[in-house]
Amino acid sequence: MVTKIWRSCFPESANLPHHVQRHHFYLCQWQSNTQVGICYLMYRLIVAILFLAVLACSLLDIGRQEPMLEHHYAKWWIYLTHWALIACAVQAWLAAIIVTKGLMIDRNEFEWNIHVARESRLHAVYWVFYTIATVYSFIVTAVYWTFVYDPDVHRVDVVNLMVHVLNSVIMLIDLTIVGHPIRLNHAYWTTGIGVLYAIFSVVYYLAGGTDRHNEPSIYRMLDWQKPGKSIVVCTLGVFFVFVVHFLCYCLYCLRVWLYARVCLPEPLNGGLSRKGSREKISSITKTLSSMEESQREQFLNPSTVIDLK
Repeated sequence: MVTKIWRSCFPESANLPHHVQRHHFYLCQWQSNTQVGICYLMYRLIVAILFLAVLACSLLDIGRQEPMLEHHYAKWWIYLTHWALIACAVQAWLAAIIVTKGLMIDRNEFEWNIHVARESRLHAVYWVFYTIATVYSFIVTAVYWTFVYDPDVHRVDVVNLMVHVLNSVIMLIDLTIVGHPIRLNHAYWTTGIGVLYAIFSVVYYLAGGTDRHNEPSIYRMLDWQKPGKSIVVCTLGVFFVFVVHFLCYCLYCLRVWLYARVCLPEPLNGGLSRKGSREKISSITKTLSSMEESQREQFLNPSTVIDLK
């Protein structure tokens, strides 16, 4: 059972086309038509503006009550929280651009066949940033309030809540709305960021860097004065990244399953149920694949394919 699920999550290229259909990036998961909606575009623009505002407040300390020490602003970029915030802002604006262009394509202001190849790279970049932003928003919130937050040092002010709570709330809402998938075999993007940050923290410590409170470690739990403990923390941290990525993938599976049950026409929905009972499908990913195929039949025509190798 586990082997079948694992292989279906990491399929060979011969068994799964390396492309993502149009609805994954231009349409909301829950809409019932094939056109890019104004409401969805407005949602994407609001999220983009909101993340830009959060980024500006964090950079400029608008609403922060903690005292500012030496080189306070110069050390903004050393925190994983802010790396995740940058990813959130970038993916939000890329999404707004992509959906805007999708609306223009629908209204025949651009020729689809001319622009699809050019735009495929933009979609790929967005997909990378979206996956990283989603996973690390949840990680930042969980780790900060569990291991990092110290009431004697940190204050629960507006900026703190925006970068350690609001980001996760927005990305959770986004994960339930967007039409494109979270792929389990894309965990190398998120775990790669974890490894990169661990390497950065070592180099920063060896270079004599300190945090905003002039402590020798960026985070107390990642103190390279105790290398053995820090290596263990980094190893567990990378594993935790994969666990959160897997949970995000499960939420995506649940979203598609709910869509297939609630939004697909009765013949398709009933067909899936009968097929499941007849063949007794044991792998959730096989069921998910059938539902995604039904989505494509419902939403798309064969010419609307974006190549994302």
